[in-house]
Amino acid sequence: MDTNNQEESLDLSFYFESLLKHWRLIAIIAFLGILGAVIVNILMQPRYKASVLMMIDRENSGRIDQTSFGSWTSDEDYYRTQYQLLETRTLLEKVYKDLNLIEVPEFSTNWKSLKNALKVEPVTRSRLVNLTISSYDPKLAAKIANYLSKSFTEQNVKNRLSMASEVLTALETTEQSPEQKELLNSLPQIINSDFIKGLKREEMETSSQLSLLLGKYTNNHPEVIAVRKKLEAIQKTIERETKRLLQSIKIDLSGQFSANNIRIIDEASVPLKPYRPRKLLNIAIGLFAGCILGILISFLIDFLDQTTKTAKDIEDKFKIPLLGFVPHEKQKKGFEDYRIMLKEGNVLTAENIRNIRTMLSFSLNAGQIKTLLITSSLQGEGKSFFSSSLATAFAQIGKKVLLIDGDLRRGRLHRIFRLSNEKGLSSLWASENVLDKFENNIQKTDVKGLSVLTSGPRPANSSELLSTPLLKELIEKLTKSFDLIIVDCPASLPVADTFIWGQIIPRAVFTARQGKTPIKSAMFTLERLKQANVKVIGGILNDCYKSGTTYGEYGYYRKYYSEDKN
Repeated sequence: MDTNNQEESLDLSFYFESLLKHWRLIAIIAFLGILGAVIVNILMQPRYKASVLMMIDRENSGRIDQTSFGSWTSDEDYYRTQYQLLETRTLLEKVYKDLNLIEVPEFSTNWKSLKNALKVEPVTRSRLVNLTISSYDPKLAAKIANYLSKSFTEQNVKNRLSMASEVLTALETTEQSPEQKELLNSLPQIINSDFIKGLKREEMETSSQLSLLLGKYTNNHPEVIAVRKKLEAIQKTIERETKRLLQSIKIDLSGQFSANNIRIIDEASVPLKPYRPRKLLNIAIGLFAGCILGILISFLIDFLDQTTKTAKDIEDKFKIPLLGFVPHEKQKKGFEDYRIMLKEGNVLTAENIRNIRTMLSFSLNAGQIKTLLITSSLQGEGKSFFSSSLATAFAQIGKKVLLIDGDLRRGRLHRIFRLSNEKGLSSLWASENVLDKFENNIQKTDVKGLSVLTSGPRPANSSELLSTPLLKELIEKLTKSFDLIIVDCPASLPVADTFIWGQIIPRAVFTARQGKTPIKSAMFTLERLKQANVKVIGGILNDCYKSGTTYGEYGYYRKYYSEDKN
């Protein structure tokens, strides 16, 4: 369980370190995102929005409404229908034509451009609805919104009372046609009246009684006359009650013509400020998008980056032990690399090199080893810095150390220690009795116990000089005078000098620079060293910038050392 948590922590640290490493890139892309948002704000044409607030009530519960429109299953169905009616083609085409919007550039295509500018927004938990029109012209937006809302209310009256209008027309006609009479008599208020139903039953019974009497008596018979008068009275009562109900219906319908269940609460006013572009929002989106894009690019760079980044690369991919880390340390121009080991107080880089010295001492002492190569796969991976610092570290514990600049092509040790390079390793072959006079070419440094054999003048054929048996004899003789000989070899790629040195000194320390050393190049170099029978004691990760995935437990000490220096 603890192991899984540790791995998860390391993975999170890796992503965090990746962000810190690429913070400049992320900041630049975020700035570009903000700049893009500002440009959009400048170039985007302001758009205005005007709204009309309307209230939509349920239809009246009168009997005529039920006849005309039927009943709704729920309020939700009714209001959804009304919202859809606001966006119908018939209504929008009428408004489009009446306002001559075809002459307006933004609406010049067809009525659908008006529909795209329309937005119906119901107010939650109320009967209110906002009808909103957006346009580049604030006055036009208000004009369209007001006209559309008025057209909708007028259309609602016509649609809602279309059948009631026919009924009212029939009621107001003096001489009614048979169709109009049939329409009036079929009204639910007439048909469903209990009083009229009773009268009609009585009418039918009286009419049947009259028919039976006429079969027995003449028209002038007293019983026939009495039943006929009764029937006429019933019919007059039915006619009178029907007229009363029709008059009531007429009054109701007249009232409904003047009323409307849809009302305009607030007309649209000319908007003073555009609702788009939203400048602050656009800038926030630009910043957010820039940061996200920068983070993704950072992760992509690290994903595509096939350089050495962590201790896991050295141990798992290179298959060699990790000796330690060498942290990145900013130095002033002209500062000698090895002097970081001579600073007073706690210095993180110096402490890490001393730790590497301790790790190497176990291997060197156990095998009675007095010679060691420092190599890398490519130039610029910090070999000379590490070689000079490591040699200084061994000298500080009382060892008599000789540091040899094994790079006859581009030697640097004479610059680091500020020594003369007029004589050195390459000049040994130009003199007679080389092995007897080599002491004259070795120069002492200001570090007690540390001597340096520089590369000397650049020879024409460095590989041929290193391949002579004389070099092996020289190293064997030098081991008698020094406790430890460290050779700062050139990069293993593309020259073969390191492999020639490996025939004489078959033990090496491999240096890799964090974020610089390609993993494939390092693996190829290590394979060639193995083929040359050079044993790589271990590797170091040089020039580490961050703690966490690189230093691991050293992150705590970095803070401690920085506080001590202050």
